[in-house]
Amino acid sequence: MAEKRERKEVLTREKRVKQIRKLLKKSQEPASGETLRKMEPEDIAEVLSEFPVEDKIRIFTALKAEDAAVVLDDTDPQTRLQILQKVDSDKLANVLEEMPVDEAADIVEEVPEEEREDILELLEKEDAEEVEEILSYPEDSAARVMNPEFISVGDTEDVESAIRHIRDQKTEGEFFYVYVIDNEKKLRGVVPLRKLLTSPTGTLIKDIMSGEVHSVHAREDQEQAAMIMRKYDLYSLPVIDEKDELIGRITVDDIIDVMDEERAEDISRMTGTIHEERGTESTMRATQNRLPWLITCMLGSIITGLVIRMFEVTLAETIALVSFIPVITATGGNSGVQASTVVVREIALGSMDFGRVFEEVFRQIKIALALGLACGIVLSLLAKIWMKNGTIGMIVGLSIFLVVIWSNVVGVVTPVSFQKLGIDPAIASGPLITTLNDVIGVFIYLSIATFFLM
Repeated sequence: MAEKRERKEVLTREKRVKQIRKLLKKSQEPASGETLRKMEPEDIAEVLSEFPVEDKIRIFTALKAEDAAVVLDDTDPQTRLQILQKVDSDKLANVLEEMPVDEAADIVEEVPEEEREDILELLEKEDAEEVEEILSYPEDSAARVMNPEFISVGDTEDVESAIRHIRDQKTEGEFFYVYVIDNEKKLRGVVPLRKLLTSPTGTLIKDIMSGEVHSVHAREDQEQAAMIMRKYDLYSLPVIDEKDELIGRITVDDIIDVMDEERAEDISRMTGTIHEERGTESTMRATQNRLPWLITCMLGSIITGLVIRMFEVTLAETIALVSFIPVITATGGNSGVQASTVVVREIALGSMDFGRVFEEVFRQIKIALALGLACGIVLSLLAKIWMKNGTIGMIVGLSIFLVVIWSNVVGVVTPVSFQKLGIDPAIASGPLITTLNDVIGVFIYLSIATFFLM
């Protein structure tokens, strides 16, 4: 066993991809080989994005339900969406049955609404009801990451009866605490499992429980739950409803995911990419997310142009073009930072590598075309009205269109190149992208101006 475990540890991502590709070429049914059975499902989830959609479905379908559940939960959002769209409903239902209820609820939520009811009908009645209950809470609430399975005993029981009661409960997963409830199912205390098992015979639960139990309300923000668990070093946190009744628990592995999501969310808010997740957004949706930030930046930069314009008075048209340099550089810089932020997040989460750079460049170019067109139209109209000159409006409109496209390409290529060179893309990408976009942006702008005015 030790020797097999060591082989798994030294198996690199590239080797796993090569082995699976070799297996797919040899057989129409991957399950017939030993490769997938030897791999950990977490490792399969990590490399699944490397394969075409058809192969992803073949691999996923060949996995045992319990392994497929891990893969579905751990793989990247784009691959997960492709699986949900293509996999057989019966297979998906079997996989969901193997997942913790909170994770199954997240998956069901990603299924198109018209198919959601069909999936729930395939689940066992109790599981379907628990999934629907979790989905009834707000998206970022504590209840959305809770597991409704927990161990509870009455406060009047003794240690022996409590242990017998625990053995009779059909629960899965790891447990560190036994929660103490009264006849109304209200949370009254907590007993560490170790303390329960080592207490003398005849000891009452109320005598060994801690009445100062930390909990979180179901509708409170997930971040609040994370703060409580981090502050008090808890392995799990009980969740109570508005009646103070115990309805579930949040485990430490779930809260780690929450903390990662919150950190990524905070970074994304700074650049207007809050809803964009590793390529799963459509071009239109991604454009809608980013465009307000770019328009705001662009309009703010025009104020700088107005200050410069105050001193022009009798200057010629060519000098008037200087007023739009701050707009060109700022908009190009911010557009590049938006693209680089998405890529840096993908790198941090392990879903971006050098092999996918051309795919991401193509996706960013499509987004940039929409962003550049919108910014170009707005700036062109503003320039025409402000300067009362259609030629200047055309120059700045075309320039901002090309600069936004260039900046998005730079925003993708730069962090990936730094990753390849062993440089932290999060630290190095920002300054370089800003400087490079400023230089090339002004060059593009003045080159177009020279072409039309000379």
